[in-house]
Amino acid sequence: MRLIRLVTEDPQAVFDNTFNEDLVVPENSKLALQSLSIETENNVIIIDSSNDEISYQSTTGFTKTIFLERETYTKNNYDDLFTDITNKLNDSVGFTTGTEEIRRNFGLEWLASVNSINKKVIIDYEIGVNGADEDDFEYDPAKVEFVTNLTRRVCRATAGQPNNDQNDRSARFETFISRGCSFIRGRTHTYGNTLSLPPRQNGYIIGLSKTDLSNVDPTTITDDQISYAIHVTCSATNVRRYYTIIDGVTTISTTLPNFNGDGDINNDYQEVIINFDKVQANVYQNGSNVPVNLFDVNYTAGQKLYPLLIFRGTNASINSIRTIPSPNGALTQASEINELAAPPQPQRNPSDNFIQLSLDLATFLGFDNPRDPQLGFDNVVEATYVADKTFDPEDIADAFIVELLNLKCMSYDGLKNQRKNILSVIPKSNANGEIIYEMNNPIFIDLNNAKPLLMRNLRIRVTKPDYSPVKMIGQATMVLLLN
Repeated sequence: MRLIRLVTEDPQAVFDNTFNEDLVVPENSKLALQSLSIETENNVIIIDSSNDEISYQSTTGFTKTIFLERETYTKNNYDDLFTDITNKLNDSVGFTTGTEEIRRNFGLEWLASVNSINKKVIIDYEIGVNGADEDDFEYDPAKVEFVTNLTRRVCRATAGQPNNDQNDRSARFETFISRGCSFIRGRTHTYGNTLSLPPRQNGYIIGLSKTDLSNVDPTTITDDQISYAIHVTCSATNVRRYYTIIDGVTTISTTLPNFNGDGDINNDYQEVIINFDKVQANVYQNGSNVPVNLFDVNYTAGQKLYPLLIFRGTNASINSIRTIPSPNGALTQASEINELAAPPQPQRNPSDNFIQLSLDLATFLGFDNPRDPQLGFDNVVEATYVADKTFDPEDIADAFIVELLNLKCMSYDGLKNQRKNILSVIPKSNANGEIIYEMNNPIFIDLNNAKPLLMRNLRIRVTKPDYSPVKMIGQATMVLLLN
């Protein structure tokens, strides 16, 4: 019996040790792994100026480039990388009249994740369906109603309700809107005055809430839950005004509403939209498809925003309500309704797509090629990019293989369907990424050498179960027993 100690500092756990004198391996010898000690690399990936770019195309002719946060990701926080990829991609999605009129961006939402079944990284986008009807809203029919008027669906306060500054006549949408680019929109249907009442005690409010309203009784919505909104009002002297609401604070707007008559198709549209990295309040007037901006505030990437309608009385109503729910929410698509008039309408047509990662990031995520597709484009409505390899961010596998590189042994591997020079298969590493392994009863494997071998070099490597390299730091030690 002979003991052989090997050491390495190779970052891929290859032991390559040369001895000053011949190591005699007698005929028909057996070899066993006695112990192994390796510390795997804790730093999973460092995002810096060399690998922080992702380029993509989701609409023919428009190539976008995003820049990830420069950060060190470890086995404890690598999930934050997926969040950053998702948020940066979604921040690049929007619609700008005259410069970036990409109607496919309406309702588009990116998501970077790891498939729970095959453990492969998926970077994809889906496009929610534009629409909304009463079935998509939660409301109290005694306080809010949807009615058909000249083929248009109108939402209003139920008759007999008072005019005041309360929010009990509310309708809330079932889920949050797409976090790439989405909105709640509506067009003024009727718009009268209420004598002797201040402006904010009449009209209606259309907007978005940062509060998760999915289980909130719509009659209990409070002012502080109105995060971004437009209040359509009319004074006692019949002066129509817009007010904006940001985090419950109401401000009068310098933009004056346009009203042509009950149900007129050129009445104002109001819109509150996630557009690139902003939340905007816009109105479209006199049939124009160019928005008039009422406010423009920073949007917190990834934040869920829930559509709402509030009626402060019965003097105003709204039609053509539209919104696009997140394709990753509880309600994946609203009741689809097509609208040909202004403002610009969403589009779901196929288009040329690709995504381009840095080589370092692509390798880390498991993509064989930094560009997908490698050549040309995918002409699709919605794009999905799936990594080629299983995502193993921590180098903590469910087992490890010790493979002889310049000795043959009598071992077989069902994964490869052939003989492989496997000396040992060792269990999973600990929670800190360390492989500390010692056998009380070593298992000797036949080398099957019919003649003695004279060796001055031993080459052995430690791999993951698929024979991909292990990333290690520091010095590793392996002890073998030769019999």
